[in-house]
Amino acid sequence: MNYANQIILEQLRSGEKTAGELKDVLECSYSVLDAALHELIEQEEIEPGWNDDDCPVRIYKLKRKLGPTLFWKR
Repeated sequence: MNYANQIILEQLRSGEKTAGELKDVLECSYSVLDAALHELIEQEEIEPGWNDDDCPVRIYKLKRKLGPTLFWKR
């Protein structure tokens, strides 16, 4: 996993982010950011979505992974 992907995943752990917010953190061009986002989407690490405002903006968030389900026997 490259540096940009690691930073994106780290940023998304704290919540949803727009491409602009991720670009500001990475200090890179949109083409570099776009390539990293597409790679993470293909790897099913993140998922794109839309915010709920009147002016929709593309947002990115971590994809929930189902872990082992624990249960206790009595």
